Amino acid sequence: MSSPRFTFCIPNLNKIEYLPACIESMLAQDCPDWKCVFVDGYSTDGSWEYIQQFADDSRFLLLRGCKQGMYADWNECLKYVDTEYFYFLTSDDTCYPKLVSTTTKALDAYPDIEVCHFKFALIDKQGEPVRLPKGGTYQQKVDFYAEVNQHMHRRSGICEFMMHFVYGAMYTTITSLVFRSTLIEKMQGFKSIYGSVGDFDWTMRLCLLTDILYLPELLATWRIYDEQATKQSSLVQYQERLLAVVKDNFDYFSTIQESYHLKKPVDKKQLLSSFLDGHASSLYKQILSSRDISVIFNNLSLLLFNYPLFIPRKIINRLTLNKFYSYPPRTVLSWQLIQHYGLTWPPELTTTCH
Repeated sequence: MSSPRFTFCIPNLNKIEYLPACIESMLAQDCPDWKCVFVDGYSTDGSWEYIQQFADDSRFLLLRGCKQGMYADWNECLKYVDTEYFYFLTSDDTCYPKLVSTTTKALDAYPDIEVCHFKFALIDKQGEPVRLPKGGTYQQKVDFYAEVNQHMHRRSGICEFMMHFVYGAMYTTITSLVFRSTLIEKMQGFKSIYGSVGDFDWTMRLCLLTDILYLPELLATWRIYDEQATKQSSLVQYQERLLAVVKDNFDYFSTIQESYHLKKPVDKKQLLSSFLDGHASSLYKQILSSRDISVIFNNLSLLLFNYPLFIPRKIINRLTLNKFYSYPPRTVLSWQLIQHYGLTWPPELTTTCH
């Protein structure tokens, strides 16, 4: 048998309730051209004992994690990827039988593209489809892409990067992406310094490294359930981390922007405006909701120092029924960025190579 071309990376921590369905979906692939790197973060629920049934299966590599958090175990998975393509199948989610065959065929046809993005379905705790208005498929919040997402297409990486400043993270779940392994060294792993906001960091960096191939096919699921919810210590902390991610990626982009031949130099204030406003709003809400004098004083000091015009703007907006400082729809902001910087739009339509 020839060497596999595709690696499933499965990081796991105490997901025994969902792990069997995850593994079964991988075993159900319509082609055998894959291997699996399973990294368990020292589960205490029987997950490690369950996976031992595959210890003698040459397709599986079973490892213990680093005891340093989620992203450390994701990075541990990457150390053992030696195939052309890889995919993160989080252990509480599943994939469809055509995932490997469909994505490898598509990326084979476009060797200069290093990632493909595809549709996924929302499922509940029991694995049942979550019914949504448009057939149960998760409709991503990036409404600007609604029409083009009906067709297979090639997205400009720099345009996708810019859309992050309008919509936030462009990919809701990592289970909707298959990567070419050449990205591993370029991406330099997943950063753990941002907490759960780290997902936003790697998606921004990804778009500065490659264009994106989009497949309008349902190839994976994303399970939603109460225990899954990420607990944030405060909205302020969340917004601070989000702003730090955007600033760091902007600073990196500003050092290489000349290679993209944009129509105009990047405007930091313009691109960061919604994130700055989100941070200011979080400080303002914390001031209004807190009864702790020290919290109120600290947040008020930060607000007045970093955003001296925020409160006057709030007052003026209330007096003018939110008309003086109105926020345009995100589709309008998207078009403004495309026209201002001369970005490629619409995406180039493509067809799968037969």
